[in-house]
Amino acid sequence: MNLDKQIQDTLIGIVRKAGQEIVMPSFRQLSATDVETKSSLTDLVTIADKASEAFITKEIQNAFPDWDIVGEEAVAEDPTTTDKIATADTCVIIDPIDGTWNYAHGLSEFGMILAVVVKGVTRFGLLYDPVNDDWVYANLGEGAFFQRTAMDEKGKHQTPKQAPLALAFTAEPDLDKLTGIMSVNSYTGQKKQDFALKASRFVRINNLPSCPAYRQIAQGHFHFSLTYKMLPWDHAAGVLIHTEAGGICRTLDGQEYRPTMLDGEMLAAQSEAQWQALAEYFRK
Repeated sequence: MNLDKQIQDTLIGIVRKAGQEIVMPSFRQLSATDVETKSSLTDLVTIADKASEAFITKEIQNAFPDWDIVGEEAVAEDPTTTDKIATADTCVIIDPIDGTWNYAHGLSEFGMILAVVVKGVTRFGLLYDPVNDDWVYANLGEGAFFQRTAMDEKGKHQTPKQAPLALAFTAEPDLDKLTGIMSVNSYTGQKKQDFALKASRFVRINNLPSCPAYRQIAQGHFHFSLTYKMLPWDHAAGVLIHTEAGGICRTLDGQEYRPTMLDGEMLAAQSEAQWQALAEYFRK
């Protein structure tokens, strides 16, 4: 069962409202006491993360009381919350601010992610950019789209006048011409050195959080991404969108993605041939 347009619009409206009324007012306005450290010096949470997740959760509960919700900050409090993804009839996965380190340090490369999983299968994915008030989205089997907003529409909760743009790839076959997204510094030891050397082969490598990363590759601005963490709020929406645009997403060891996965490295590429070539290169 896919979501009809009215349900999609409701979910997009909830995320847009949280972005414009909670996330953006705190952007570049945070004090030191508004930011906390979680698992490491780069794993942060802000008052805006917590307030955004609380707002989105409440609004979804009001609109769809039978749905379960898994939010990143809720999982930080109780890791067993992720069990709902596999067991719920319908589960909404929320990342209230993806790229919190960037957000907390005044960098505009962050976003908001929402995915709807029905009986273990991702049916809807949304990657929202609150800075520019535009979004990339997909419904399973219906393609991926970029919804632009005009300058006079941004931040006003208006329905954009422009029709969404359908997203599709033209795959680049030559690895030496590829641009990619990966975080070499996320690895340690010998693997960090190996991947730093491997990354030097490509035309350009950027390090981006999941929301802007999946948006960039879905729009064809980068050819591939390699991610070292498998967290459902980072990947469920992005993988659906990328595959609906014609791309391939699998773990580096070749497993097809499932939103219940919590371990592995995710490799996204524009085609089967490109994915196979990149996987072989990174596995060496």
